[in-house]
Amino acid sequence: MKRKLKHVTAVLTAMILLATGVSSLTYAEGTREVLVTNTEELLAALSDAQAGDEIIVREGLYQHGDWIGIWAVFYAKADGTADRPIILRSEDPEHPAMLSGVTQENKVGLRIDGSYWEIRDLVICEAAKGIFLTQSEHSVISGCEVYNIGGEAIHIIDNSSYNLVENCYVHDTGTITPQYGEGVYIGSAHSTEGYGFECHYNTVRGCRFGPNVAADHVDIKEYTIGNVVEECYFDGTGIQGQNGGDSFVEIKGNNCIVRNNVGYRNGCEKMKYAFDANVQIDGWGQNNLIYDNMLYLDTTDVYIFKEWNCATQVFRNYAEPQGATYTVSQTMQVLSFDLEGDATEDGMVNYEDVIRLRRHLLGKNTHHISGKNADIKADSALNAFDLCALKRAVLTGEQATDPIISVDYVKEDAGKWRMSDGLGGRHVTFCVQGAAGSEINTGWGYWDGEYANTDGSKGKWFQIDLGSLKFNENGSAEITVEVPARVRRVAFEAYDYTNTTGTLDLDSVVLSEVIVQ
Repeated sequence: MKRKLKHVTAVLTAMILLATGVSSLTYAEGTREVLVTNTEELLAALSDAQAGDEIIVREGLYQHGDWIGIWAVFYAKADGTADRPIILRSEDPEHPAMLSGVTQENKVGLRIDGSYWEIRDLVICEAAKGIFLTQSEHSVISGCEVYNIGGEAIHIIDNSSYNLVENCYVHDTGTITPQYGEGVYIGSAHSTEGYGFECHYNTVRGCRFGPNVAADHVDIKEYTIGNVVEECYFDGTGIQGQNGGDSFVEIKGNNCIVRNNVGYRNGCEKMKYAFDANVQIDGWGQNNLIYDNMLYLDTTDVYIFKEWNCATQVFRNYAEPQGATYTVSQTMQVLSFDLEGDATEDGMVNYEDVIRLRRHLLGKNTHHISGKNADIKADSALNAFDLCALKRAVLTGEQATDPIISVDYVKEDAGKWRMSDGLGGRHVTFCVQGAAGSEINTGWGYWDGEYANTDGSKGKWFQIDLGSLKFNENGSAEITVEVPARVRRVAFEAYDYTNTTGTLDLDSVVLSEVIVQ
């Protein structure tokens, strides 16, 4: 009896949907396959979307400008599930369907309210905004082209988390409002009303941005956590630089990762930085990682990264021309991480390390891998044992959590070295090399930019005597200091260098490593 009732319900549903313009339906258990061939059919399929639907859009132009109750050309409000997502895709990815508005000043091209959607191989164009993903989790936007958009191309907004934007091509955005012409926009500005701010752990992967993305190619807003931008291609041609839109990626959230991207400035004079971070709200713009990016910046006047008061770790970023630098106050320039299992050498042990080590063992890896960290067996060889041990550690959470970090420094005058920024609130160890049995008289100093002076000004350099250090039989000596939290600059200094016979050449003393924990 239940089986018969289900059959009757399915037949009635099919008859109703056919009457509203959906051209054909086929059923699997709990799923529907819907083929649409014109605008009316697409509107009907989206209006009736439910978990398990696969809406297949035949090649052609789907366009309208009528008001349908929400400011969008095409719109759906429905949730899929983990095992029954709602799929909206072109029938033939080589000949994608084009979903178009009428002008670049009016409406969102495609708005989806709901979780577990897959939007694949569509062209979205001629609208004020491209794709809106709202109140959505675990959705995918893949293989789409978004262009001729008045404002931002793809917006993940209103408490949307754990979503993926992959292999999309975004260009010619911000044609009407270049100050809001981002390629992918995650979250909302703190001054925005009507949307939830918590857009966490979204990933933008393998996308191509530009030419003529008028603002930041990816903009990650305050109140967001753990968003990732990786393996993307950025073409800076056409960045307009309005409203701070002057970089490939701008970060205002926390715990973001920007890695393995390639960017070309292509002579765009409005582009000032490859990446930048800033504090819009106290406590935000912090604890981000930027690494393994390859950047072609045309001139050393353009910075790899700019921030102020945003705690960031940067490492292994390659820039041409050589000499491009960072302009920072709280960024730690990392040379290496010592952490068992951290195959990617990014200061964390997670499933990304498992993937990287597996690809390395298969001869397919093209990114950096730390042989020392990945060699869990400690036999100077990477093999399946290390992979299995790493996978077990990740699954059980048994790995260490705090890496030993080696940071960058520069030698200034004889016997004086200045550290990279971002060391505030950490323990810093200075590792020094000299002749065995000799001694150096040392000190260290730091700049506290918030120190209130009696004349009303702020900022003071503190110099602290460390006394004498004696080199051991291997010619090594080290000393650890605790750096105050609000410190920006740190320096280590050797005042004089002696042994039992008298004064030695101070220039022969070497600061071999600076370690922070």
